[in-house]
Amino acid sequence: MPLCRLVYKSQTSWDILSNEVLQKLAINSERRNRENGITGLLVLSGETFLQVLEGESEPVNQLYRNIIQDKRHQDVTLISYESISQRSFEDWGMRVADLNDLPIASRDFLRSKYPEQEGYIEIPDDTPKALALLFDVRVLCLSEPGTC
Repeated sequence: MPLCRLVYKSQTSWDILSNEVLQKLAINSERRNRENGITGLLVLSGETFLQVLEGESEPVNQLYRNIIQDKRHQDVTLISYESISQRSFEDWGMRVADLNDLPIASRDFLRSKYPEQEGYIEIPDDTPKALALLFDVRVLCLSEPGTC
């Protein structure tokens, strides 16, 4: 079966952004996504999510439909949808990375590459910049265990 990569961004509200709620979200999503052959990374910056989902198109499309209907997500914007020959985020069924919780050196690295607004890294709207941010966060998470 061919694989696809879907990248979207959305807005959320502070009431669901506690570390405890995010950890539960990550644990539940990791299990469910692995059962459906989906891998990915969810990045949080301020009140904005950036997420990449990889897997077979039917389960990825179904998950995206669920996300669009999820009240925790507002202003869901599809950034990219493409066929891929191999996964780039195969390390996790779902990993959550709150950019504010990264070590200072990692945050400074991201700040040197991406613009900020009101103290938070801006989540890009275009495909190349969004993928670059996702890949940078992936490398930071893999190189600094326990940070994401």
